[in-house]
Amino acid sequence: MTSTGALGSTPRGRRLRRLLVALVVLVLLCAALLGGGGWYFAGQIESDALTADHEVDQQTYDLEVTAYGDGEVALRRTGAEPEHDLLRTTDVIGLVWPGGSGMLTGAPADLGDGTVARALRLVSGAAPAAGAEAGLENRVWADPRQAYGIGYQDVTFPCAGGQCPAWYVPGTSSTWFIGVHGKGSSRAEPLRALGPALAGGLPALLIEYRNDPDAPADPSGHYGYGVTEWQDLEQAVAFAVDHGAAHVVLFGASMGGAVVASFLQHSDSASLISGVVLDSPALDLRAAVAHGAAQRTLPVLGTGIPDVVTGTAEWIAGVRFGVDWDAVDYLPGDWLRVPALVFHGTDDDTVPIATSDELAAAHPGLVELVRVAGAAHVESWNRNPADYTAREQAFLACVTAAAPAGSCTAAG
Repeated sequence: MTSTGALGSTPRGRRLRRLLVALVVLVLLCAALLGGGGWYFAGQIESDALTADHEVDQQTYDLEVTAYGDGEVALRRTGAEPEHDLLRTTDVIGLVWPGGSGMLTGAPADLGDGTVARALRLVSGAAPAAGAEAGLENRVWADPRQAYGIGYQDVTFPCAGGQCPAWYVPGTSSTWFIGVHGKGSSRAEPLRALGPALAGGLPALLIEYRNDPDAPADPSGHYGYGVTEWQDLEQAVAFAVDHGAAHVVLFGASMGGAVVASFLQHSDSASLISGVVLDSPALDLRAAVAHGAAQRTLPVLGTGIPDVVTGTAEWIAGVRFGVDWDAVDYLPGDWLRVPALVFHGTDDDTVPIATSDELAAAHPGLVELVRVAGAAHVESWNRNPADYTAREQAFLACVTAAAPAGSCTAAG
């Protein structure tokens, strides 16, 4: 008589046991991949997006000047050519070298052997010599005098338990322009948007905020994507009011856009704002992380990061580093009650243009979105400075003329 005892004593039972063991192993492997991959990518989120080192980035040089003369410079890369190589575009771009800086313009000429010639307009210092090392910057100028030949003052305002520095440019209007740069950048970044404000007579304040090298460090050691920094912007607005401002136009680039959004969401001074200009605004950190994850690969496996791993990494980052993902999601943008001009490049690999699309779709008639074909992160001005400046100048003329909200956009 055949026994029907413990599982595995029959061929069918043994097959079932092997299947259960395989399923357990598979589950454990998936859990290890999910947990290990999530832990690793959470660390990448912290190091790449959150950590504020509070230091000035050292200039890097990855080009060599092979020749200069008659307003043209020939450059050859000394390292790997980036996927988005500004040297080989018609974008207006900054060039720096030891002892000087300049502006590259015009179409590139391929001279062979990896050498490219561009027109060069000197901005500061001595002309580059053959053999000099050089590097590209999407910022062209170092201060308002370099950019526009105007005087300015170094001022400070209270922030984060200390003082934050700013450049103050006098003007005649009762509406001020306040520029907020992005993560890891500086107050030189909003210089690209300063020209139209000067043309309109707006006094300007280009600010630094917590975690900038010349400003107090946040006790957390992390960037807040507006959660903490909006208070610094509030103090900058108070400085403007104390010095005669009746209204303010805000400019925010990248994370500076999140700071502007958070200020408008939380500050009692938001009623003073008559318009905003945003450039590649980081309005949803979770979306930016997912956008970056889609361009990464997991170590060892060499595969793209699955959505489930990204989601796990975000949860782990929330627990390990205190990220409140909902607090740094400023969409659909209930905080926006004034006209907004938004520039965003279609090739932005840092902040997905879909977030600006969502803001515009949620506020038809209030948001004018300028989608700049081929432009990378915060490089819409570089792609077409004349168009960028003309659009901003028309926008500022409208919002400073006290036009009704919604009438300062192309569709309004």
